[in-house]
Amino acid sequence: MEELIICVAPYPGEKQVEKFPGKLDVSDEVIRSYNEGASIAHLHVRDENGLQTIDTTLFKRDIESIHKHCTIIIEGSTGGAPEHTLKQRCVSFTVPGIEMGSLNLGSVNMFDGVYNNKIDDIFYYAKELKEKGIKPFMDCFDLSHFSSLPKLVESNLVSPPYTFGLVFDVPNGLPYSEKHLNCLLEELPEESIWFLALHHAKGAKAFMQAIELGGHVRVGYEDGPFLSSGERAKSNAELVAEVAKLAEQAGRKVVGPDRAREIIGIGKIEQ
Repeated sequence: MEELIICVAPYPGEKQVEKFPGKLDVSDEVIRSYNEGASIAHLHVRDENGLQTIDTTLFKRDIESIHKHCTIIIEGSTGGAPEHTLKQRCVSFTVPGIEMGSLNLGSVNMFDGVYNNKIDDIFYYAKELKEKGIKPFMDCFDLSHFSSLPKLVESNLVSPPYTFGLVFDVPNGLPYSEKHLNCLLEELPEESIWFLALHHAKGAKAFMQAIELGGHVRVGYEDGPFLSSGERAKSNAELVAEVAKLAEQAGRKVVGPDRAREIIGIGKIEQ
């Protein structure tokens, strides 16, 4: 049975169309998502109000709480806020327990602005990841983003097995379609694994093509809070559970963090 990794992105973005009542207990959401089958958690450094920050106090506390209860892989984001410097966008990499880090391979139209990732910036992030021994999670929002990859390989900043996030449906970015997904898949180098991420996803059924093609899946409030029924998920764990159930029905085996580490090519976490 072919294996499947589920990544959860639990925190809704500042410009999330759907409104979320109250504050989110990130560590609880991640732990519950782990119990339903998630092996990776994509986390931003945020403050008590859920806004992007360079203060890692709350972030550290969440990481420590998560690792007291489970061994899920933590991916630190380089998203940050527009006013943050490159160094500040890498602040999550300074926190113990971070095993993966987002490496966006290019810029993209996003909402009413541009998510800026110039080639020099990409190299800065890649060098930070390399220096700290953190595995890059390479996000591609467009076909052109693959042009950055050979440069990173030649500079010995990334190495196989490569991990890619193929991101669609960001407002004003590349819309999801089977044709567009296949175009990006044709650009993947050998020894690659890939995750499908759909902004404003409408439940697990939206990921059926990825499941059938051997890809992996990222779900969570950051991307969209709705189940396939159209109902809002009461937690991130419900979104993960729906994907896990669909994967089982499709003949895919959902794996835990230790097996995910083997597939991705990172060492076991120190307990």
